[in-house]
Amino acid sequence: MSAYETRRPLEDMIGDLVAGFTMPARDERTGLHATSVEFALPVETRVIAGPNGPVVHADMPATRTPSAFDMPVGRLTMRLTTFATGVAP
Repeated sequence: MSAYETRRPLEDMIGDLVAGFTMPARDERTGLHATSVEFALPVETRVIAGPNGPVVHADMPATRTPSAFDMPVGRLTMRLTTFATGVAP
């Protein structure tokens, strides 16, 4: 990563999102249990040359109000799902 590149590799950003989220346990009072969550996030992306080929760098936008100097903002949509084995619904 150069001094001008403040974004991190896309897999690092996704890893941080996954690490920061845990599915809650079943609520015994209501019987509800979340099994998935979906993220739809704005991201600034850039493809740069890495030592082994192209690397996608991505991160959340640095500011809330974009200017003409900012990179275009795209959208990252992903769904995290848990799979419980041996647990009755």
